[in-house]
Amino acid sequence: MAVERVSVVGAAQPLDAREIRLADLGLRERADLQKWIIADPSLIEPGLLVLTEEYDKWATSNGDRVRDRLDLLALDSEGHLVVIELKRDDAPGDVHLQAVTYAAMVSRFTEEDLARIHADFLRRSGRECGMSEALEAIREHCGDELDVALLKQPRLVLVARSFPSQVTSSAVWLNEMGIDVKLVQFRLWAADGTHVMTTSVLYPVPGLEEFTVVPARAEKAETAQRAANNARNRRAVLRIIDNGSVKPGQELRFRSFPESMAWSNSDIDRWVAEDSRRGLATWTGDRNRPLRWEYDGQLYAPTSLVKEMVEQLTGNRPSHATGPRYWVDADGRDLAELADLPGESAPDDR
Repeated sequence: MAVERVSVVGAAQPLDAREIRLADLGLRERADLQKWIIADPSLIEPGLLVLTEEYDKWATSNGDRVRDRLDLLALDSEGHLVVIELKRDDAPGDVHLQAVTYAAMVSRFTEEDLARIHADFLRRSGRECGMSEALEAIREHCGDELDVALLKQPRLVLVARSFPSQVTSSAVWLNEMGIDVKLVQFRLWAADGTHVMTTSVLYPVPGLEEFTVVPARAEKAETAQRAANNARNRRAVLRIIDNGSVKPGQELRFRSFPESMAWSNSDIDRWVAEDSRRGLATWTGDRNRPLRWEYDGQLYAPTSLVKEMVEQLTGNRPSHATGPRYWVDADGRDLAELADLPGESAPDDR
């Protein structure tokens, strides 16, 4: 493995930095490294929302307390939970086993559980926050309500100065078995009175999938595709706002869209026909909940509204729907199509 070299420039010639440890500076795992990541989660990965730290409210089915403490729990922008396990310096050989245990525990969390946990975390941080506000923040981060199937497949991120071979080999095997594990290496450097921290992804190596064939289970592939679809649904709303193809106050109507579903299009069409308000929504221009449903006057993301309609019809809320495909303008163009239109021309400055 290549040895990283860090140099400080600005003098007559580059000045080599000397690697140091957190302990050398009197810094600690929880009081320092963990706080840095909470303040800036992009240190280990862009697009993370930290939900809580030092979570230890576990219990068995018999109500017995479980003495385990999860360093950080986050949510990525696709809706996966992310278990983050931190080590101040060199990782022990069983750090991945701890993370797998925590992943199994958090995979049982519901959206309501996460809202409660996040609200408690924000209050401990000095911010007044109720469950409804925490749930709003979570949904805003993902652009929609959370997908139950994605919540059941947490990702693991292990952060340390270095990892022993049994951890790296286990991470490779776990990824091949469909469990998403990332190893992030941080290092501290000192030069001329200045301290620098670097972070890098040790595994998976970017581009590695181009050279290896990784066996993936069908369920894992399906949920990965679902996460990609959720991201596309979110981007469709943002592109419409950017290109101006739908104006605030513009009316949209519901149109069934053929996809693999747990409900019948003919049933929902009949249900919509029973009350015309059910098939009408107004575009508000809000980035998170741009549709105001005529039927109840509430605001929804396109996918959340389709799920709400199905739940009212069948009593069961689906885990997935391609929401932008169900709402069309007066010309029959759905939101996904409208999102792909070119932006409006800027006004003439002359």
